[in-house]
Amino acid sequence: MKCKYAVTFEFETRAPETHRGTVEAGQPHVCVSRAVKEAKKVLRPINWTSLVCVLLERAGEEDSGKEGEDATAE
Repeated sequence: MKCKYAVTFEFETRAPETHRGTVEAGQPHVCVSRAVKEAKKVLRPINWTSLVCVLLERAGEEDSGKEGEDATAE
């Protein structure tokens, strides 16, 4: 799956910093992990107090209906 994301680092005494992009992985939790790693690389946040990661939408995919079939087959 390919997902658009937004990762925001929040700080105690300054404005939040947000990074947006697109990642690709087989599972949503892997998309989140890759999104956070990419945001940390780009923004290099120091002393952040909280982090918010949102998968905004699946990008450039057609729903083939296989997810339900795979889940019941296992």
